Formats: sequence, C-alpha cells, structure tokens
Amino acid sequence: MGRYCHFFLTVWISLFLSACGGGDGEKTSSVQQPAPPEPPEPPVYTGDYPALDPVAAAQYRETLEFRRSDPGEGEENHIRSQFGQPQLCSKSANPDCTGTSAYALQNIHFAHTATDWSGRPLTGHGQTIAIFDNGYRLSHRELAGKDIIRYTAPGRTIGRDSHGTAVAAIAAGAADGVGAMGVAPDARLHLSSWEDVSDDDAMAHMVAAIRDAARHGAVAQNNSWGWETEKQADAEARDFGASGTTDYARHLADRQGDDPQTWRTLFAAYDAFQKGGVLVFTNSNDRTLHNATAWAALPEFVPELAEAWLAVGNALFSVDGKTGDILDADLLSAPCGMAARYCVIADGTLRVATDVDDGSYQLGTGTSYAAPQVAGEIALLAQAFPTLSPGEWTTRLLATAQRDWDGFQNSIAGHQNFAPGVRRAYSHLYGHGVPDMKAALSPVGGLSIASGARVGEGSQTPLSAAATSAPPIVGNAVSKALSGRRIMALDALGGDFYLDGRALAPANRMHAPSGIGVAQRLAAQQEKLDFAFAFASLPSSEWHSLHSTASAKLFFSHGFTETQDGLVLSRLMPLGAGDYLQFAGGMVERNESEAVQFALSRLTRRGSITSEMTLSGGHGRGRLFGMSTSSPFALAESSGRFSAGATLTARLGRGWSFSGYGEVGLAHAQEGEEALIDYGALTYASGGLMLDKTGLLQAGDRARFYAGMKPNPLAGHTTLRVPVARTKEGLITYETVDVNLASGDLPARFGFSYTHRTSRNFDLSLNANADLFITAPESAVTDVSINLRKSF
Repeated sequence: MGRYCHFFLTVWISLFLSACGGGDGEKTSSVQQPAPPEPPEPPVYTGDYPALDPVAAAQYRETLEFRRSDPGEGEENHIRSQFGQPQLCSKSANPDCTGTSAYALQNIHFAHTATDWSGRPLTGHGQTIAIFDNGYRLSHRELAGKDIIRYTAPGRTIGRDSHGTAVAAIAAGAADGVGAMGVAPDARLHLSSWEDVSDDDAMAHMVAAIRDAARHGAVAQNNSWGWETEKQADAEARDFGASGTTDYARHLADRQGDDPQTWRTLFAAYDAFQKGGVLVFTNSNDRTLHNATAWAALPEFVPELAEAWLAVGNALFSVDGKTGDILDADLLSAPCGMAARYCVIADGTLRVATDVDDGSYQLGTGTSYAAPQVAGEIALLAQAFPTLSPGEWTTRLLATAQRDWDGFQNSIAGHQNFAPGVRRAYSHLYGHGVPDMKAALSPVGGLSIASGARVGEGSQTPLSAAATSAPPIVGNAVSKALSGRRIMALDALGGDFYLDGRALAPANRMHAPSGIGVAQRLAAQQEKLDFAFAFASLPSSEWHSLHSTASAKLFFSHGFTETQDGLVLSRLMPLGAGDYLQFAGGMVERNESEAVQFALSRLTRRGSITSEMTLSGGHGRGRLFGMSTSSPFALAESSGRFSAGATLTARLGRGWSFSGYGEVGLAHAQEGEEALIDYGALTYASGGLMLDKTGLLQAGDRARFYAGMKPNPLAGHTTLRVPVARTKEGLITYETVDVNLASGDLPARFGFSYTHRTSRNFDLSLNANADLFITAPESAVTDVSINLRKSF
C-alpha cells in the first residue's frame, strides 16, 4: 500500500450474468487527439429551442435498446431482497404503481429526441466525458469504434476490467440498435485508470489525468471510486474542526499520508477542471451510514470546489404507470447528508457491459452505475447549452430535479436559492432529487429578453411583455426587421434559448391600444367635440358643415386617436362670421409616466366650402408616442411630436358632405435606459377621406364613412440592438441592426360612425373601426362600440 491509503471501487453486486453474443469490436487508437474545436456560430434559427417532441420521445422510450439496461420485475425484487428492501410497490396504495426504466425516470428519451441549434439530436455530440476508473474493455460493442482518448502513465497500460467498462458504457455507450446504450451515446470518451500504477505514483497520475481531461475539453469527469479509509462527512467535519488547522490539505496529510502540498495540487487540479467541466463523484454504497462520505462532500472542506461538483446516490423507484410521477424511492446507498445541496440520486440498478467478451452484459447495482448517468446528462446539457458554464450546467440539473414524492418532502433539510424566484428544497436523504432532462432542457421561471451587459445585470423583460406590435407613428418597420432574426432569450437560470424575432414583434400585427378600443376612443373624442360645438351655440346653417370638417381629424390625426388618454378638454370659440377657433388639450399622469397634449384649430366657412388648419403637439415621459410599454424594442424615456394638418369639406346637398384630411409631422423619441432601440427623429404623415350624411334614416341622425392612412413614417432611421448569444462568462452579445422606419407597411384605417337622437333626448351612437396593414388583411384589429347618453 505504500504511503497512500489506495482507492477502492465502491461496492456493487453482480446478481445475474446474461451473455448477449460476441463479435470483435474495432480497436481504438491510443494516440492522444487534439482538443475539440469551439462549436461554430449557430445559423439563423427559425424555431423554438431546444425543440422537444413528446410523441417522438414516447416512441423512443419503448425501443429495445433504450430499455435494454433495465431489470425485469423479478430481478429487481431479488435485488430488493438482497438489500432488505420491500418488494416493488408493496408499500403503495396506488393501483397504477409500477417499476421504471432508469433512463425514462430521468426523461433522457426527451433529450435524445430533442434537437440542438444545428438540428442534431441531443445525444452528447461534440462533448467529451472523462472517466477515471480501473480499466476498460475497449473492444466491447458499446465502446468499439467510439472516439476515445486514452491517458496512461508513462510506460504503463490502461488496464481492462468490467467495472470501468460498465461505467464508460453507461456514460457514453453506442446507440447502434443492439445491446444497450449510454446516456450520451455520441459523446467521446477520455479514459484513464490506476491500473498498473504504483502507489508512489498514484496521486501524481490522478492529477495528470485530470489535467489531461481538462486540456481535451472534457465537460464532465466521472469518479466511481472511493478511499479505503473513507469517513462520514459529519465525523470528518468534527475531526477537522478539532485538528487545530484550517488547511484541509494538511489535515488529510496527517490522516491519510503524504505531504500537504500533494493534496493541494490535487485540489488545484479539481478546481482548474471546473473551469470547463463538472466533477461527478459517487456517494458510498454503505446504506447503513447516516451521512455522505467526506470525499463526496469535499466542497464542505475545500469551498472553492463547490462551483461544479455533484455527488450521486443510488435508489430503486416506484412510479405511477400512467403519469410517470415518482411514488417512492428506496435508498441503496448512503444518504446525501452534508452533500445534499449538490447531490442527486439515480437508479443505479442496470444491466451493464462487462469485460467477459465483446458482447457481454451483467446486472448490477451501485452508485458506480448511478454516477455515470449523471455525467452523461452533463454532456447532454453541454451540447444543448454550449455557452453555459459548468456551474450553470450543475445548477440546471439540481434546480430542475424531481422531488415531488412523500419520502422527499418528509426529509427536507433546507432550501436553496438558485436565482431570483427559483428557490428549491433539498432533502437529507435524496439531495435535490432525481435529474429530469425534460425540465433541465426547458425554460426555468419563464423566458426574458435581457438588455444588460451580462447575464443577471440590468433588466430582463418577460417574453410576454417584450412582445410589441407596431407602435403609433413608428409603424411596423422594426417588427419586420426583427422577423426572421435569431433572438436569444434567457430563463431565470441564465439558460440561453433561441427564437424567431416574429415571436416578439409580429410583422403584421397592428398596435391595439390598452384599455378601451379604437372605436370607443373615437366615440369619446366625438363626444368632447359635440360638447364644444354645443357650448359654442353655432347657427344651424353652419353647424353641420363645420362639425364635419372638425371631425375629420378625429379619425386620422395621431394627437386625437392614438394617445392612450386622448385630449380631455375641447373648446370652440367664435372669431367672427363663419370663423372659429378650437382648442383641445389634456394632461395626465399615470403609472410613473406623464403626457401633455394640445391642438389648436381654425375653422372657416366660405359658402359651400369649409376648411380647417390644425397645429397639434404632445410630449410624454415614459411613453412612446402615447403608448405605455415595457418592451425593450419599443421603449422610450420620453417622446414628443409636432404636426400641422388641414381639412377641406365640400357640401354636396341633401345632407351629404365630403371631406379630405392630411397631416405631416415631426417626432422624436429619446432612448430609454433599458431600451434595445434608439428611434431618434422621424417625419410622418397621415390622411384620409370622409363621407358625411345627415338624415340618413330619419331627421337628426348623422352617419360617417371614413377611410385613410394612419400616421406612418416618411423618413427616419433607428438602431436596434438584438441579443443573439452569451458567453460562458455571462457576457451578452448584441447584433446591431439599422432600420429604415419608412420601410414599413402602409397602415390603413376604415370605419363607420352613426349617431341618432331619440325622442327623449338620448343620443345613441354606433362606432365600428378596423385598422390593418394594406399588404396583410389578416393583421386587422377591429372593434365596435355602442354608446347611449342623455342630453339635457
């Protein structure tokens, strides 16, 4: 044994031997290969990501190779009896209680049938899993032909053993339609062993193997072994605390031998590995222990290793056969104990590859077989989220684990905050529970659009609030620019998901004002105008023609129809015969925003022709031309506008009149602090035609038909910043897009208004309005309002 208390394999039990044919596998090369290249930049993505397919997953789950590792019910009950555990489902009152597949339990079938940004299945493609064990049969059908890097001590062999063969095959065994398969079947392997290594060289060899795995870009290193003199974590904590030193390396040197620097070097190698990968360690198979082993809980003693460390336990499970929900878990290993905050459990009872021949398999159980499943899952997450850090892969696995069964809930030891709004319980027995790849590949806490420099900084706007339709005056040029672009959204854990920009700003969706609809808003504005005319006491000979002329702007001018709060004051003042001045204005403060609007119009009647000249302006803080929004793609600190409009109305006789209106304006929006857009200055125009009829159905009623163009940019450019990626360090990459605001589609407005005064002086009005883009009739936003008011 030399100076070291050498490592030993954690206990596993061989219960059945099932030879599954022979055949020679292709020999793997021992030449060390260069580290894998960085993944290429993703292409423009046109769908949701990752794309989960429940139907394909359900079919895949039933394939023979996916279930080949699972024991039968009789085999499982035999193992249960060996461990003194009750028979399957004997404790459950659920009539649908049944056993489960180890891989299906963790929803690995959802991962294998999902696709990454390049369209490849999530099977570990492009990822490397490192295994440190005691030897491998590299010609076994599960390993033959795989991309394998062998790291051996100088002048030594890598060795051959069933244990290492099984562990490597569980992590990344081939999915070729025969035998079993690994959790990440397309991942390459970095294999190293302690076979044929002397005690004096053992620690140095371990350090060198870890460093070599890191150089080759391993995203996980599996360690299905433990120390001969292993202690429980709580006992170790007491002894360490009583040792009089705060240096755990010195404490280990006193307890296990060698000098402290040797242990520090090992810890430093682990720490360096975590910059690119996750360390996966088995817990003890001794189920009589009441705590995790000290080595499984090493981050408790060496805190810098807490970044990307996972301890793994072993259990047998019963589930609801209809829903797949876990009903019970019977531990076959030590509990997670002090390692609970970074511990998970899996079903480590599998039929695994052995070194008997190239096609042999044997049933066994142990944390040695649970841990490589977790290592394979890290490879799946690394393929799905290549820009996340190892710590973030670890967090996703922990924060999404399954924990909704009574045994877990009855053994809660504390809670862990993974991110704002993501607080999860952990159990003394089961840690964070059972990994769930479906949940880990899905957004946690909803998706948001980030506008800060890095993940977790600045505001993150929920996807539902980030979606914006065509804002007033601006039109849909920005929406069209977003459509078809690959946009990154982040979940609460910083996971990057990708979607088409049209999901945020559909190119052909009109702006629908919040609160009341356009038709109701037009009716309210018309009511204010009616009051203004009523108080002005116009001669009946002038009333209808002037009223028609003054009404035209209500349907097409931004200042009257698009602002959320409208113009609350309207007055009409006579200047002379056939000459009037109208003033309208308003001021409102609401929800930390404010707006000021005004309009000054001069109405003139000369014979059968009536004209109006209008000057209109407005300014708003916290609004974009009257629209309140939290979308970073339509956000402005403040905005203002000024316009000039003109109306010309001709009386046609028999109560008919015809009006034409036109408006041009200047507008400016100041970029908001968290905005991803800077609108700057622009010019816009609007206009339309209106046909007015009095006495349409009976004397005293009034009907209007109108059609025209809503305010639309004539000239203006804006700069759009689109989040498209993130780095492992959390830096967010933005793509800058220049948008010609005049390139949007033409926004049109059509409508009808009818007012009738009853015999009891009630005014009944009907208003119908449709807004749409001419090139896309399906974009129409239509609404109708019916109003009844009493006149006195």
